Amino acid sequence: MRTVFFPKILALAFFCLAAVGQSAAQDVQSAFRQKPVEFSGSIGVGAQFYGVSGVPARSVNPMWNLSGSAALRVYGFDIPFAFTVGRQGARADGPSFGQIGISPRYKWLTIHGGWRSLNFSSYTLAGHTFLGGGVELRPGKLRFGAVYGRFRKAREVGEVDGDPAGFYPTSYRRTGYAIKMGVGTERSYFDLLYFRAKDDVSSLVNTAGADSLGVTPGENAVLGYNTRVKLGRSVSFFSEGAASLYTRDRRSAEVEETNTAEAPHFFLVPKLSTRLNYAVKGGLEFTFRPLQFRIGYERILPEFATMGAFFFANDVENITVSPTFNLWQNKVRLSGMLGVQRNNLLNNRSETTRRLIGNANLSANLSQRFGFDVNYMNLAIRQRDGRVLLNDTVRVAMVTTNLSVIPRWTFTDTRSMKALVLMGNYQQLNDRNPFTREFSDLTTWLGGATFTQSFLQSGWNWNAGLNWNRIALSSLQTDRYGLTGGVGRTTPNGRFSYQLSGNGSLSLIDAERDGSVWSGAFTLGYNPAPKHTFSLNVNVLRNVSTQFDDFTEWTGGVTYFYLL
Repeated sequence: MRTVFFPKILALAFFCLAAVGQSAAQDVQSAFRQKPVEFSGSIGVGAQFYGVSGVPARSVNPMWNLSGSAALRVYGFDIPFAFTVGRQGARADGPSFGQIGISPRYKWLTIHGGWRSLNFSSYTLAGHTFLGGGVELRPGKLRFGAVYGRFRKAREVGEVDGDPAGFYPTSYRRTGYAIKMGVGTERSYFDLLYFRAKDDVSSLVNTAGADSLGVTPGENAVLGYNTRVKLGRSVSFFSEGAASLYTRDRRSAEVEETNTAEAPHFFLVPKLSTRLNYAVKGGLEFTFRPLQFRIGYERILPEFATMGAFFFANDVENITVSPTFNLWQNKVRLSGMLGVQRNNLLNNRSETTRRLIGNANLSANLSQRFGFDVNYMNLAIRQRDGRVLLNDTVRVAMVTTNLSVIPRWTFTDTRSMKALVLMGNYQQLNDRNPFTREFSDLTTWLGGATFTQSFLQSGWNWNAGLNWNRIALSSLQTDRYGLTGGVGRTTPNGRFSYQLSGNGSLSLIDAERDGSVWSGAFTLGYNPAPKHTFSLNVNVLRNVSTQFDDFTEWTGGVTYFYLL
């Protein structure tokens, strides 16, 4: 598809609006009987400072930021928006950022503009941030959505303007659009989805440098579906799927005739670097009180990708079973999951990795004072030969087990509220490969106790805690003992609040003293008037080590917020 498709999107959106124009007119008439304009939000400005001695600085000094959020309601139309602007460091070429987006909504109509992140389905447009606009319509059982925008900004090789640390990689300018059309409600629906994006080949000057980094201009077209169907009062079916044509390099030669790329040209013109892959998942949900049961299946072919998502784990097949029990008037909840996973779906890898994943969670609130949580997880990984025979010394075969128990007590009266929380955790990595277990077997223990008390009338609160952890390898054992504490108060009129906290820990390696870490923090809040808030914070960290450099680090900041 070599024509600009967005005007067609707008035409289709206009048609949908016209088709339901009569009901819209009635809605607008009722809207004008509401309060004309309502506005709420906040705006804030802050500055942060940093200092360190003993080691090189790990942050810049100073930093500042300006942020705000608001919700405007005009005759029933909701118009929320937010922005963040900041500059780090004292240099004029320090990194800055600014993203402003708005999504006004009125009943079944939503309009998107600016920086937005939408999710049409897991395999098409799936949360990728873009700069552009769009519309979503849900009048009655009609489900329509369309967006268009820039998904990636062009960045030349070695470009440092606004990015001195090199966080943003070289990239071509990428634009795209997505369309969703369907029918149904939240309980039962069927959507057809189409996503298309491509890189602008002429958006970079140094294309040779980009090629040397493996950055090529790509193109992608995805056709998918998303559905959920109620099969009865207690059973639902759900499924998502998509076929993706992904061209790694738009400059590669077109495919004239081939038996391996029988791709429809209304997606895109197939090139030698074009690959066709699919992804699908689905399952059933059962609800029979007190039992809820879900069984699911997912299959994502190798190299499946969509430009509508930041990252995709592919070459994977999952089968999962997830039961949940709610007992004794929901005072006890027992849930779990058992899953089987494997890769090498096309049998072209050197190995096949299989995973058996199981977990169980028990949460109980037996009374107003006592409750507990128990969590158990087991992960088994085993590799088998694929296209080649694996050497036993590199074959992966291990089992990871994790168990945690967290009992808690809460006591409340007219004067104060007290809470005691205990925590214990055990984790073991058991390597089943006799050639590597000597170096990779690992066992950890964690334990801790925390007590907090809040005085309801005076506003005072305090807390104290102890913690311990041990990491044991075959030839090394590390122990850490720590304590925490804090005290604070919020005045009865809510004008002042202050909190002082600190913690420290001692480290031992094979029972020999290794070092210590101590830190403290102070926070002050002041509300001079109902809509004004000032805050001040200071943090200090002291690290003492027998093997590395000792250092002291501190950070501080001040912020001001105004409620609009």
